[in-house]
Amino acid sequence: MKIELRPIGEVTPYEQNPRLNDDAVEAVAESIKRFGFRQPIVVDGDGVIVCGHTRWKAAQKLGLEKAPVHVARDLTPEQIRAYRIADNKTAELAEWNMELL
Repeated sequence: MKIELRPIGEVTPYEQNPRLNDDAVEAVAESIKRFGFRQPIVVDGDGVIVCGHTRWKAAQKLGLEKAPVHVARDLTPEQIRAYRIADNKTAELAEWNMELL
């Protein structure tokens, strides 16, 4: 997977993003400050976010000029749509093992 540093202004949010993620931005910003940017923002060939809206907002909040980005050039528009859904839905399916915490 190729990751590039891209100016935040060249990353565009997906206008039809159905996730309401403003409450998570502060926590993600704190994580980025503490541990660094460990997951890239995934964009399509036009620079529109496929997944990583919260990371993008957190980067803006932190005043970062650039963020790590992976351009999913190999995905068709149909695959990008399916990946957006899968990326959001899989997190909802996970549970915590309280004994391991």
